[in-house]
Amino acid sequence: MPALPHLGDQQWNMDVPGTAEAVPLLRRWVRTLLVDDAGVADSVELIAGEYATNALWHSASGRPGGRITVGLSRHGDRVWLTVLDAGSTGRGAKGGPVREHPGDHGRGLMLVRAYAYDHGHLDTVRGRLAWAVVGP
Repeated sequence: MPALPHLGDQQWNMDVPGTAEAVPLLRRWVRTLLVDDAGVADSVELIAGEYATNALWHSASGRPGGRITVGLSRHGDRVWLTVLDAGSTGRGAKGGPVREHPGDHGRGLMLVRAYAYDHGHLDTVRGRLAWAVVGP
């Protein structure tokens, strides 16, 4: 993982409830913050939506009272995106088992690979942190 900048040129954070309504809210938030660079905004908006949706479907963030924390940092031509969820419970947000069949999920992460310069995830004491770097 590339070092996340401690102080980018610009830095923002947003904490939202773990509900379906959070995904379009986060996408609009990214679009608004990156309005001056449409190409980067398109990619970061897409990735933020994918990561937030994954947090809702595959972590405790999608359960009642769950939260998602998103960070955005701009440093030069690159934008670092982080999405922190509440971590896996071994079961989907709706209480059923997490689906492992490739046809059930995974296309979103293929999009992340296609649009991000680099990406990955870290398991932390607060949950799973998905990250992506967008830019040249």
